[in-house]
Amino acid sequence: MTQVGGEKARELEGMLHEAACYLSPAHVAALVAHPDAVRSALAITADVLSMNDEERFGVETIAGDEAIRVGTEEAARRMTERTCTGAPETLLTSDELAKRVGLKTRQSVHDWLKKGRIVGWRGARRGHVFPARQLDERGRPLDGLNLVPGLLDDGYAAWVWLTTELSALDGATPLALLVKGETDRVAKAAEGDRQGDFA
Repeated sequence: MTQVGGEKARELEGMLHEAACYLSPAHVAALVAHPDAVRSALAITADVLSMNDEERFGVETIAGDEAIRVGTEEAARRMTERTCTGAPETLLTSDELAKRVGLKTRQSVHDWLKKGRIVGWRGARRGHVFPARQLDERGRPLDGLNLVPGLLDDGYAAWVWLTTELSALDGATPLALLVKGETDRVAKAAEGDRQGDFA
């Protein structure tokens, strides 16, 4: 792939700079920490936007030497493979989470979400999704998890922050410390990030 220069590249740079102003500190830190994922996401978005409506319907395009059209499940698998390290994240639906934690209805799950007891966000398809790793071995939300969602802009931003290695936590992820019961350290780090302290 050749580097693009000139006026269009400067225009794109300006758009990215402007977009960054609307992101939370946790989002900016996550993007800066993962430049390859940013490049992949931009390439995929550019490929999809360059399609006509008929081509775009029901398929996603994966960037590469030769762009190819694949179904949505294959696109998701490839995107995870290109942008994530480790095993793919297990995301539960409202019904699945309710069953796992012993709640009677999906409404109870959404009540927990509104109260900040769990982390979740709107999925690509209809409804919310909830990362399974926020539950302990008994199937209950990790102690201290309720300290994080309220300090960050949205559920996805909270999860990105929880699963990012932070220098303020000596290279540990906040989620790993919550598993160990170190809720005070996580709460202090979340408050520091909310105030723009990335140290």
